[in-house]
Amino acid sequence: MRPRSWWPDAAAAAGFIALTLALIWVPSLLRLDLAVRDWVDSHRPPPVKWLVLGMDILGQGGPIMILTLIVGFVLAWRDRSARPIGPAGLAPILTTASIVPLKMLTQRGSPHEGPVTMFAGSHYTEYPSGHVNNGLVYYGALALLLAPYLSGWAREVLRWAPGVLVAFGTTYIAYHWLTDSIAGYLLGFVMVRLLLRVPWARLPLPRALDRRRGPPDRRA
Repeated sequence: MRPRSWWPDAAAAAGFIALTLALIWVPSLLRLDLAVRDWVDSHRPPPVKWLVLGMDILGQGGPIMILTLIVGFVLAWRDRSARPIGPAGLAPILTTASIVPLKMLTQRGSPHEGPVTMFAGSHYTEYPSGHVNNGLVYYGALALLLAPYLSGWAREVLRWAPGVLVAFGTTYIAYHWLTDSIAGYLLGFVMVRLLLRVPWARLPLPRALDRRRGPPDRRA
């Protein structure tokens, strides 16, 4: 179902902008990031380390992108329509277009490799967290593709829960600052809402690319 209101999108976008500006102008926020890093470094027993590492891997871009594309192409073959390829193909475009330029612009180091401040050098590219962004956008695309086969609650869990797990995992393992993860989630939230707003089932396609039978599915 497409979102009816734009205010959550606007709130998330505004939150991302405010957080980014605060990281430049509010030193106490940087001290919070440092404090969180120091705490997780001293409270990470081996079993917990492996658990949170697994959470972080959920946001690994390559494997989840391949899975999303495979699901899209399998559904396209099954439905005799190219429509499922749309969300699967748009997901990597959204993640790349939203994350890569921001990383290059902000130039922030990671918790154990580089400064906590912004604009520390062109070889630092940690803000915002791409893993967390992946954890929303790709799983959001999967939830959209698999909507006809999932219950409402299962669809919502698949759409939003992986991003939370990745954010927790990548922060606890100290691959990203806490604010990197929050920024990645806010940005990913906006991207998922954009995915949901596209009327996939009603986009005009040539007959050769859309030979499905029956009414449009719930991915509309």
